[in-house]
Amino acid sequence: MKLKPHVALVLAFMLVLGLLMTACGETATPNATSAPAATTSAATTAAAATTSVAAATTAASTTAATTTLAATTASATTALATSAATTSVAATTSVAATTPAATTTAVTTAVSGTTVATTSSVATTAAAGNGTKPKVIVGSKNFTEDILIAEMYAQALEAAGIQVDRKLDIGTVELTQQAITKGDISLYPEYTGTALGAVLKEQSTSNDPQAVFDQVAKDYQTKFNLTALPQAPENNSNGIVVSKAVATKYNLKTLSDLAKVADQLRFVTFSDFVGPRSDIDGLGSLQKTYGGFKFKDQKLVDIKLKYEALRNNQADVAVAFTTDGEIAGYGFVLMQDDKNNFPPYHMFPVVRPDVLAAYPNMKDVINNVSAKITTDQITALNWKVDGPTKADPVDVAKQFLKDQGLVK
Repeated sequence: MKLKPHVALVLAFMLVLGLLMTACGETATPNATSAPAATTSAATTAAAATTSVAAATTAASTTAATTTLAATTASATTALATSAATTSVAATTSVAATTPAATTTAVTTAVSGTTVATTSSVATTAAAGNGTKPKVIVGSKNFTEDILIAEMYAQALEAAGIQVDRKLDIGTVELTQQAITKGDISLYPEYTGTALGAVLKEQSTSNDPQAVFDQVAKDYQTKFNLTALPQAPENNSNGIVVSKAVATKYNLKTLSDLAKVADQLRFVTFSDFVGPRSDIDGLGSLQKTYGGFKFKDQKLVDIKLKYEALRNNQADVAVAFTTDGEIAGYGFVLMQDDKNNFPPYHMFPVVRPDVLAAYPNMKDVINNVSAKITTDQITALNWKVDGPTKADPVDVAKQFLKDQGLVK
């Protein structure tokens, strides 16, 4: 095969070059190691340079990526409002090499920030729960005066900064006594004669008001773990009233007078007076003390309606509380208890001792109100509520407390 001229020239040049290299190789053999070393050095340098470039490139890329990620994270952190925790962790990491102890604390604080906040909240709630005071619930029985006095106590306590709930008009003495012993109410107005006879089931050893109160206070503490605060000046005793027409017709002034003609008269009463307590301070006690008292007719009504029968000529005689405003307001005649059948009935507050202990100023507030309640004053206030004006007990109580300088 015939070669082209330029190809032949190339082949000839390569042949000559090969002969020259063979000839020179015999002379240069002693220094043969240097060439490969230099080549290796050069190669290493080149590789190092390449590696450096690659590393630099990688570093640059990493830096760029990190910067980009950091920027993105910062933006996201700001948007999510979580930068505080991220900053705390980052700051802790940067300081870690020089201050390991401080770093540990910082990391712990930063990482557990949410836990600490939650724990603090729980601790606060627990502390509040442990320090919660018992609620003050003012109760009353189901007649005007008791409701009115209970409202006085409630308003005075509120004015002194004590939060109060009300459970007024509960019912009979049995129901209110049950409510306070169970803790359904914190306090209510009671009367010494009722407490002695109907609640304690005891006989009075004296008709002296202070002696009766002392006996009641001592036994309430012993038997029920209830505190009897000092009694008020007022004496709201049980009593018997007749219409003016009946008093005139039979010439009635005393219970002794009434006992003799009871069998000719119609009597209206309520359950407490003829129920279990009857022999202590009710109709049974009148029969034992005075004899007689066997009425021609006897009708039970709600305690708030006891005077309506007299006014409507449906009865001649009615049970009364001696501070009822209706007695004077409607011109009824109160029979004198000439044999002292009924014990003193001074109003006093019955209070749970745990509530008193929780509110150091409570005792003084209640005592200041009680000290202002006299027989004449409460009779007039009762009439404002039960009389023609039909005033709201809340308003009557508020005005009384203002007039006595007990609230502003």
